[in-house]
Amino acid sequence: MNPMIKRFVAQEFMTEAQGQYIEDAIMRKETVIVSGHRSAGIRPLMATLMAVAKSNFDSVQVKSFEDLEKEGDYLLIPGIDNIDFEKLISDAMAKPNTAFISIKEPEHPYSIMKLLRNVYKTNKDTSKVYQVLECDKINDVPKLTKLTRMSINDKGRVERVDFKE
Repeated sequence: MNPMIKRFVAQEFMTEAQGQYIEDAIMRKETVIVSGHRSAGIRPLMATLMAVAKSNFDSVQVKSFEDLEKEGDYLLIPGIDNIDFEKLISDAMAKPNTAFISIKEPEHPYSIMKLLRNVYKTNKDTSKVYQVLECDKINDVPKLTKLTRMSINDKGRVERVDFKE
């Protein structure tokens, strides 16, 4: 397992199985969206996963819509203020043959399900897989509480499968 992800396992933020699952998803070039409140440790987790992707793939740091035009295997999209973040995520979803790592937090709210359906209506692409990592505080301790794999089937419906250890 990647040492940066293993650090989160050692801190008991996630289980070893969850860490391996996330690393495998990145290596398959699947999109990863880290969801939750900042106090639940989502920013350090997102930064770590971006570093893992960047060390293994050609990556583009996205700071504006123009960066979406650049070529790379992964788009790295931090929470950006003063921009239509929902449209930025939607445009990243619509970009063919490209995955991204980003965040979904109260400061940057959007509906993943709605965006998946809207992008499908536009391009009919069913090839992408999205991993949604939900983080929360349990007894005031940040934890990765849920992993959900999302994809679009041939009928344009979102399929969700929760990770079970």
